[in-house]
Amino acid sequence: MQTQVNSSKETGFRKNLAIELLDKETRKKYLHTEKHSMLDLLKDMYRPVLKDGGLVAASIGYAIFSGLLPLLSVLIVHILVGLLTEANVEASRLIMVAGLYAALFILCTSVSSQLKGRNSTKFMLLRLKALNKMLDKHMTMDYGLYENPSFLDDLGNWSRSLASNNTGLEGSYHKIFELGGTFISLILLGGLLFMVSPLIALVAIVFVIVFYLAQRNITSYKHRRREELQRVGRRSGKFAREASDFRYGKDMRLFRMEDRFQRAFKPLLLAYEKLYKAFTMRELQLSFLESAALVLIDIVSFIVLALQLDKASISIEAFVMLLTAVTLFTQTVQNFAQGLAFVKGETLYYGDAIDLIEADLVSTGGDMHIDREGLKSIRLELRDVSFHYPGSDKLILKDLNLVIEPGEKCALVGVNGAGKTTLVKLITGLYQPTKGQILINGIDTRTIAQRELFSLFGVVFQEVQPLALTIAENVAAADIDIDRDRVVDCLKQAGLWEKVSSLPKGIDSPVLKVVEDDGIIFSGGENQKLAIARALYRKDSLMMIMDEPTAALDALAEEKIYREFDSILSGKTALFISHRLASTRFCDRIVLLDGGSISQEGTHDELIGQEGLYKRMFTAQGKYYQEDKGEADQ
Repeated sequence: MQTQVNSSKETGFRKNLAIELLDKETRKKYLHTEKHSMLDLLKDMYRPVLKDGGLVAASIGYAIFSGLLPLLSVLIVHILVGLLTEANVEASRLIMVAGLYAALFILCTSVSSQLKGRNSTKFMLLRLKALNKMLDKHMTMDYGLYENPSFLDDLGNWSRSLASNNTGLEGSYHKIFELGGTFISLILLGGLLFMVSPLIALVAIVFVIVFYLAQRNITSYKHRRREELQRVGRRSGKFAREASDFRYGKDMRLFRMEDRFQRAFKPLLLAYEKLYKAFTMRELQLSFLESAALVLIDIVSFIVLALQLDKASISIEAFVMLLTAVTLFTQTVQNFAQGLAFVKGETLYYGDAIDLIEADLVSTGGDMHIDREGLKSIRLELRDVSFHYPGSDKLILKDLNLVIEPGEKCALVGVNGAGKTTLVKLITGLYQPTKGQILINGIDTRTIAQRELFSLFGVVFQEVQPLALTIAENVAAADIDIDRDRVVDCLKQAGLWEKVSSLPKGIDSPVLKVVEDDGIIFSGGENQKLAIARALYRKDSLMMIMDEPTAALDALAEEKIYREFDSILSGKTALFISHRLASTRFCDRIVLLDGGSISQEGTHDELIGQEGLYKRMFTAQGKYYQEDKGEADQ
């Protein structure tokens, strides 16, 4: 099937990223526009660090005090061995030297530990700032991108860089902070051994290079296969969440569905095993080079020192000191190489996060505007609109034509799966049509900037979940400049004020128990009323869309709220979606959607007088409504 893809520059339309980023190569070029060097990434990472003078001073101080510790250990060995080889050495001298060493060791350890501990939270705050940018990107990027599993696999790599204290951005901060001390130790011990033989320092440099290149090869290999790992992780994570979700607990037990989950997990576990076997094999192939280079340092160092001792070029205390220095030097070289390799590997994933933060993931474009002067409602027109979801060829809507006049109250009804909610997503601009046009006051919605398009609508969806904020903040969708009187008025109109007014904190009551222990847990119907109040609060909307917002209420309560909307809307264009046909009888016109197309439209009386799906559905539902109505009238 030919997919319609528009270039915003050529047509004046907004980008259609949900479609444009389906292709893997296009997505790679769009998200990863350039290959980042490790130096460029480090510059980007350390730009905020270098602005903090205290953090820079702490890094330098830690490097000095931490870096001195191995040298102190080497020097104390030289001094104590020298004293012990002297004849008639006084115990007081040994105690004094040992005490001085202990004092210096405690001083350096305490200062370095304090500098590290007191500043580690600053690195966490820098990560959280970057994480905040990433979450903002998730909340503003095109809704349709979430329909692309491959995009989600690529998108998921950011978590490696920003979701943990020990990996990615913050892990690199901590590791580089520690590497300052390691580097000072490396210079001091290396300089000491260099005076004995430059060959030792040369072999150490060879080890660092070999270890770094081997680890870079391993991390690059893992990074190249990150989408495979993310794909398996995303799917197994979803299974794990559902298997442990309390909401599904009853079904799991009553219908013994645990076997089904185990069968679904098995291929994912095998995929994990295959990937990690490949990673382990790559590590084993290169570990020999790392081990050989490390052993080479010890062999060369011990041979050089043994020859020096044999020639009587060094004393016994110097030999013991240098032997200790070689042991510590080897460990320090290994730590330094491992640290560099760690930072290199983590910066690869930080590069993915930067690409995502900097990418334009909003369908920008569109320079047309709706003239709002004196406007209370809008005219909506759909011309030959067809739509299929990104990555699928199945048409959800087919050649749909519909006009809703300004101020008209139109109902959209149909069986589940008829395409009603999909149509709402198209009208509001969450998706763009695969074919055809959607016009608002004669203007193609694809030529209107997305933010302006969103502002035209007040929408209540069927599935609603409040945020862990106060009731007022949920209704106003803001935390500042809240019109409290308007919040109360909207809650009254939505039928929730009686419940809210009975709460000790009223509209300032927290919702959910995520943040506050005394948070209010609303029922499903009350959550929908809260969402209705939020839609009513938006002052500048010109069209109200209710997508089965009262599905959690009984039929009579739903009809009552809908009828109240008749007076609430104040001339706004309105679209009511419901599978309960009786609830929408008050509307000016009813449109029946069947199989992605309009099969019938007219008033309730006109449709009930025709032979067709509407009459059959209404008749099937009628007995229930009549019984409820009869009971209500008694």
